[in-house]
Amino acid sequence: MVAIIHKGRHVAVVEGDFVVFVIGMRVNKLLSFSKWIPVFKAMGPMIRELYQNPEIGFLHTEFHFSWRRVTLIQYWRSFDQLEAYAHSKTHLVAWKEFNKKIGNDGSVGIFHESYKIVNRGAEAIYNNMPSIGLGKAYSLAAVTKESQSARERMNV
Repeated sequence: MVAIIHKGRHVAVVEGDFVVFVIGMRVNKLLSFSKWIPVFKAMGPMIRELYQNPEIGFLHTEFHFSWRRVTLIQYWRSFDQLEAYAHSKTHLVAWKEFNKKIGNDGSVGIFHESYKIVNRGAEAIYNNMPSIGLGKAYSLAAVTKESQSARERMNV
């Protein structure tokens, strides 16, 4: 799929509170393929489920790959919805498998961070970019006289 470039300056149109959830894994023992590949593969079905069921509260995710780490930045409508998914069958099965096969052996690390963003507590600008991040989780609008600066976009 070819990304559509939104020429010029655009801002993310976000109203209300939302949650940014950062989750990922780190391969600590590179040759322990049987340990880290299943952890990596467990992400796919969960992301598919989230995109197929918007009522869950998930909005969008961005994947970032680095040398030993995979990080997903996710956008959620609310912390309650994120927490409910953490207690869902799909996630609990993956979590139990991780603890059963890896536990504290140190071969694979996992992490997450949650940030509750209150109304007007975030801003984003994109210049000649496809929809990403908040702009993809919500929508984009061209910059106006009232949204020229970060301070104006956050209404501070």
